[in-house]
Amino acid sequence: MIPPRLHVLTALASPMALVLRRGPAGVVASLGWDRASGEVMRGQWLRGRIYEYRADISPDGTHWVYFAARGGYGWTAVARVPWLRAVVYLPQNSTWCGGGAFTPEGKLWLNGASPLTVEQAKEVRPAPTDAYPHSTDGLHGGNLHAAMLERRGWRREGQAYDAVLRRDLPGGGRIELSFAIHARNRAIVSSRYATVDATGARTAQSEWEWADLWRDRLQFAARGALWERPLAGGEARRLHDLSGLAYEEVRAPYEGVWA
Repeated sequence: MIPPRLHVLTALASPMALVLRRGPAGVVASLGWDRASGEVMRGQWLRGRIYEYRADISPDGTHWVYFAARGGYGWTAVARVPWLRAVVYLPQNSTWCGGGAFTPEGKLWLNGASPLTVEQAKEVRPAPTDAYPHSTDGLHGGNLHAAMLERRGWRREGQAYDAVLRRDLPGGGRIELSFAIHARNRAIVSSRYATVDATGARTAQSEWEWADLWRDRLQFAARGALWERPLAGGEARRLHDLSGLAYEEVRAPYEGVWA
């Protein structure tokens, strides 16, 4: 049985993160993860697809933006973490463009969508239209995902699918991120991770789907679970196993649009 796929969005100025859990096919769930306390908060489920490379969480961890699609119909939404119900809803009739990102100041940039209305801007402040590079479908034609990681301390070499991103670790060593196309049992575009220690020895982490630095620990997602291990060395510890969750109807604790 294939475990669910996990992708994590980390807030720039908060311990809060947003976890996207994908699986079984055609179903995705959103969860909040307080990386300081370790608590995981369940959000909502969607029968459809959320494009993780065009999603982002606000620096303070209170909102997130995502692009979703179902049956050829797509929409960009801004929701309150960890929910999916939209407080800003922008429909579109294809998967071309969509989604967005937040600036370090917490302003919302939209990827090819219409500007925010006055009413929508009461929930989130709009960013300049050139705050990020535009991307179309997945990584095609743009570097949006890489640009979001650069603002979180990653260094990039190359463009789009050929990009390699590196995150230096205290005391030496680094994490490396690259991208694969049409890998078995993965999305059309998927992340590939490796670790390089202080001596330069490189280890491919074939099971990792997400990884990043958190204080004095390296955290990663693999085999349907969230893990961490000390930077000083030692065994990895499983934080949360998310493989046993099942679809359920959950109502967000606020009003908004539910696509």
